[in-house]
Amino acid sequence: MLGYAIKNLHFHYRMLLPIGQGTYGSVRLAQHKLTGTLVAIKTIANSKRRLHWILSEIAILETLEHPNIIRLFQVLETPKCYHLVMEYAPGGNLFQLVREEGRLEEEKARKIFGQIVAAIKHCHSMDIIHRDLKPQNILIDEDGAVKVIDFGLATRSRAGTKLKGQCGTKGFFAPELVHDIAYDGRKADIWSLGVLLFFITTGHLPFSSKQWCETAKKITTATYDIPTYLSGQLENLIHQMLTVAPEMRPSIEELEKHPWVIKLEPTVHDSYSDSTIIDTLCDAGFDATKIRRSLQEKTYDATMAAYLILKEQARKGLKLGGTTSAKPVNPGATPPSTPVHASISGLPLKHIASTPNFGLFHAHPSRQPLPVARTLPGQKVTRSASLPAIALCCSQKNTPTCSHAAAARAVAAPRVFGSILGEEAPLPQGQDSDTETASPPQNIGCFQKLRRRIVDCLTKLCCFPRIPRTKPWRPVFTHKVGPMKEAGGGAQ
Repeated sequence: MLGYAIKNLHFHYRMLLPIGQGTYGSVRLAQHKLTGTLVAIKTIANSKRRLHWILSEIAILETLEHPNIIRLFQVLETPKCYHLVMEYAPGGNLFQLVREEGRLEEEKARKIFGQIVAAIKHCHSMDIIHRDLKPQNILIDEDGAVKVIDFGLATRSRAGTKLKGQCGTKGFFAPELVHDIAYDGRKADIWSLGVLLFFITTGHLPFSSKQWCETAKKITTATYDIPTYLSGQLENLIHQMLTVAPEMRPSIEELEKHPWVIKLEPTVHDSYSDSTIIDTLCDAGFDATKIRRSLQEKTYDATMAAYLILKEQARKGLKLGGTTSAKPVNPGATPPSTPVHASISGLPLKHIASTPNFGLFHAHPSRQPLPVARTLPGQKVTRSASLPAIALCCSQKNTPTCSHAAAARAVAAPRVFGSILGEEAPLPQGQDSDTETASPPQNIGCFQKLRRRIVDCLTKLCCFPRIPRTKPWRPVFTHKVGPMKEAGGGAQ
């Protein structure tokens, strides 16, 4: 079983180098083979002592869906380990950023802190307490967006309930955690956010000493120094968050309303519908029924992982794997103000019993002579500009038209071309593409055959009864075709 699970993991992912150490586990960089997306795989040893925290982290990550919270793609369980496949943020964490570049300018810190507040607000709204907020657990992705990670110590707590037990990083402990008494998890997160904000704007922690007892004393008395280069609003915000009495600290909603904090609403990207992503996966060999079942049951298997990765690409505005972007359409001529026949828009023709079929054949709306049809050298069947448009339907009844011909002539009246509207026939394969203007036919016998075909076509389409003739008959061509009273108007 262990070998099969590891083989399944390597089948879908190309394992790369280790990139970090999370709570109770190591993190390794990998690449999803289908989409080519880089992901982070957190491997946690499966032990009885850690099982509760492992399952809790998985359940919380499955619940949270926010652009500023790391996204879980897949969970793979083995007898010895749990492998959590998650979104990869290549920009590093805030601790590394401050250590390498120094303290952040206030404007940059405001943008980052506003995203963190939005993420924690989403957690608190779902009764989830992080309990380990620190710069190491705030990542930056390739677009500069914040990603809150490491929910290994997170827990669920309804509003008004108290938590017990010390957990987290000591330098970010709230005073009530130092005293090891029951505490409000939401207010403890606010204190940790205050320490985090102080660190990224000053470059050092507010409570730091060589001995833990000295650090604990500073925390319980809120003894810290505010640098003079911080603005008044930022100083006020830090003082509110680092208040010893938990009930005097602002809630996450009140924190969001502070004038220094930039309020950010999550941006919803709906460039692609779910059906588009499913179709993309089906093209790659997945089964649509299995995809929908995985999403409905939230199995977080390889199928759901591929779907979520493509969905994340769509949210970021990236091109879906295996799809091609649509080419811009040339608007061409301005469409007519009058309604266009349904067949021009690609809809099938529908004949109503009360409407004669030959009502579809009408003269050019401008009453101008029709353009001369183009033909190929050596082509026998041609028509002159004086012939009505319906003459072409007999000679080209079974010949499809080019897709661009109907679209380019949407402004003209529709002329039936077999079963497709159009005006020109496609060039036969193997012949030159040059065309010339048609001239009246020189062969009189061929023209007589053409006229007979026209008459036969008119008879079939317009329901005219065929009159037997005993002498040569010369048809009279007009642009007007009227229904007979005896005609029932049904399609022949």
